[in-house]
Amino acid sequence: MTIANKIENTIKETVQKTLTNQVLPELPKEYAFTDNLGEVIEKLCILHIRTWFLEDMAGIANTDEELANIKRKIDICFKQKRPTYIQAINKMIDQAITTEKSLIENSVKIYKGVNESAD
Repeated sequence: MTIANKIENTIKETVQKTLTNQVLPELPKEYAFTDNLGEVIEKLCILHIRTWFLEDMAGIANTDEELANIKRKIDICFKQKRPTYIQAINKMIDQAITTEKSLIENSVKIYKGVNESAD
């Protein structure tokens, strides 16, 4: 299984789990230097799912105040959080290229359905 397939499967599992639970996901903590590429991508996925929920909530807001609050949260997601995660991914890739170091790391996270021995 390629890294791209693992990432795609992780995204699908995260989205499906979130949709099944019907719960607005909490925003991930800020990018930490100890995060690996997969963890930052996972945080980016959670951020996108949260934004989709917020956009749905905006469509059914009952008051202007409620709508303004939701739109403020959407702005935080896409104008503050998303660029932070994208920048983290770019820095990791740049560093991997510069140092000729692989982005593949052993992770403590194990996802259901992912065969660890498959590369």
